[in-house]
Amino acid sequence: MTLQERNRGFFDRIGYDPDLERSALDRLAEFDLSGCRRSLGALVAGIDASRVDGDAPVLIQLLVDVLHKVNQRVHGDPESEAVYLANRLAIIDRFSSCRSVSDVRARFLPALNSLLASGHPGRDSRHPLADRACAFIDGNYHRRVSLSEVAENLAVSPSYLSRVFRRETGMTLTTYVQRARIDRSMVLLAQGARSISEIAYQVGYQNYRDFYRNFVRHENASPREVRERLRRRRAEGVENVS
Repeated sequence: MTLQERNRGFFDRIGYDPDLERSALDRLAEFDLSGCRRSLGALVAGIDASRVDGDAPVLIQLLVDVLHKVNQRVHGDPESEAVYLANRLAIIDRFSSCRSVSDVRARFLPALNSLLASGHPGRDSRHPLADRACAFIDGNYHRRVSLSEVAENLAVSPSYLSRVFRRETGMTLTTYVQRARIDRSMVLLAQGARSISEIAYQVGYQNYRDFYRNFVRHENASPREVRERLRRRRAEGVENVS
């Protein structure tokens, strides 16, 4: 058995999806922080704690390594070296006492959010209403989400929310909803377990035509083309490691 086969067997057994990790880092390279956060959130949520057994230290090191990669990409330039080093020590300190999957799950997402927040251009000056709207959409994109619903949830008028959201994010709220759905569909395409039609409905589209049109608009390729590209990337990764 090759090293790649052993690694894949371990990942499959505990529910750790390397494609989600790759997707997150690809999104981060495109400055898509929300997409990165969703992919890594799905990665952690998919881990089967009941099958980790005595491999918890290995899993902890895997997730710590992911955070180090995020830190490197967000703060790896020379001007941010002090922040990078401080974050590196903070990650080591935060996870040094982890002994179980529940421990690492409880600490991973807060650590990730801290890294991404500190690397968000203009984060400190962005209106909190835009952040709250993004958080609401990130949790509800899989169903119908309207401007009026988000505004009602945040106790503001739709027109005010629309103005603030567009000013602070550079896009309309509807565009952000579509982006969140396409991000999630990319993760599901990478996993390869569902048909494209199933993915369309799972991420919130009522019909395949709307999903296809929005996907092509955002990715400049069809869902089938992207799935094939992801498969080739995985195959190339296996070949390079073997």
